[in-house]
Amino acid sequence: MATWIIKTQHKKNAIEKQHWYKDGKEIIRTEGYRWGTFYCESDTQPEIDLINEDGYRIGSDDYEWELEALDDGCYADWEFPEDMTEEEQDEIMDKWNEDYFEGLEDLGWTCDDTDYILEGPLELSDDDGNVVAQGDLN
Repeated sequence: MATWIIKTQHKKNAIEKQHWYKDGKEIIRTEGYRWGTFYCESDTQPEIDLINEDGYRIGSDDYEWELEALDDGCYADWEFPEDMTEEEQDEIMDKWNEDYFEGLEDLGWTCDDTDYILEGPLELSDDDGNVVAQGDLN
């Protein structure tokens, strides 16, 4: 079985979306990273559109990609329900800034889903570090 590595070719194209839930409400924390790398094991080379014009959501196909690294976080955004007060939003962001995951868990929120999205052209390599294919040949 071979190990395959997929990563972004350009910076600021790896995204992590954390979905937090409490009392029927959902908040989403989106973090952007300069680089993202995932790997999977497969007997055959993964068939993925490496040009990737629409973004590639990890786990949206039959490959079991594992997170290797998200490097150099460069932004973070929150999405809150429309009916959430500014005070509630501030409390959530303050707790995050103080204690990250544990801070939100202390408030009763649970992170039940995380999405990873790679945008822009991708690079596929084998476990020996040989580049097999690239979406951006320039």
